Amino acid sequence: MAFLFFSKLRQQRNLRLFFPLLVCICLVVCHPAHAQENTPSGESLWAVQDGQSLTVASLLKSISQADIVLLGEIHDNPRHHVLRGKLLIDTSMSKRHVVAEQLTAGQQVDSQLALATGLEQAGFDANGWQWPLHEPVFSSALQAGLAVYGGNITAPQTREIFSSKGSQLPLGLHGLLQKAVLGEDALKQLRREIDEGHCGAMPASMFDGMLAVQRARDASMAAELLKHLPAVLIAGNGHVWKHLGVPQIIRANRPELHTVSVLFVEHAAFADDAERFEWLQSFRGIADFVWVTPAQQRPDPCLSLRKK
Repeated sequence: MAFLFFSKLRQQRNLRLFFPLLVCICLVVCHPAHAQENTPSGESLWAVQDGQSLTVASLLKSISQADIVLLGEIHDNPRHHVLRGKLLIDTSMSKRHVVAEQLTAGQQVDSQLALATGLEQAGFDANGWQWPLHEPVFSSALQAGLAVYGGNITAPQTREIFSSKGSQLPLGLHGLLQKAVLGEDALKQLRREIDEGHCGAMPASMFDGMLAVQRARDASMAAELLKHLPAVLIAGNGHVWKHLGVPQIIRANRPELHTVSVLFVEHAAFADDAERFEWLQSFRGIADFVWVTPAQQRPDPCLSLRKK
């Protein structure tokens, strides 16, 4: 099983996604119901476009007409999985199919099996993803009667794409990416995100391969979403970025489809409205909605790399 490499966490924007790339390459409840009306104390939900605060019901109404809804996460934040699970059991989601970054493309979770068994058969790495962190989101999806499909490339595909720097892509993914070529500025930004996500410790010789893997993963998730419309994606925040992630690939290939990206991020309490507004503006072009939960205390995941 592949292990996850935990990226440097930052209380900026979305604390960055955890890029599960480096170690993988090196180591070869109930019936559907309406969600609660308001966010709990200490949490907030914002529309990026106008900076307005939302209720959960308002968010569900806003995303109900989307062809594809993309729900991000900070992978090790249990609250994010609980919140997304609550969204999935709302009746407004009842016709959607779920595609998950944590599962292998082409696989479907067998709802007749025990949850952990069904996930494992669909490619879930329980150790790598720190099971049972994701249990709330997957159990909610299945309890709501939603089909759950895999969206990610396999470990052997990851190694091949990395070693070939993207020249050896599965045919379907190659076609999607050909229509979704990133501009030079976007490529520089993605390269910078990958570098920061790996604590600035990744050798320059690895960048092209890592970037190719990241784009292939996004393309794989995009392909599975397009197969299972209307759909909702469960993935790390970096994959649901509108400008660099899965939505960019969908928009380039199927511009008629309406996508909505919701980031789940951490942030300490804002000093005032001005600080909150300035922070929220940094998400323009990146997300449609941002759900903020309290910042969590964690050991610095970059310490071990700095010692090497």
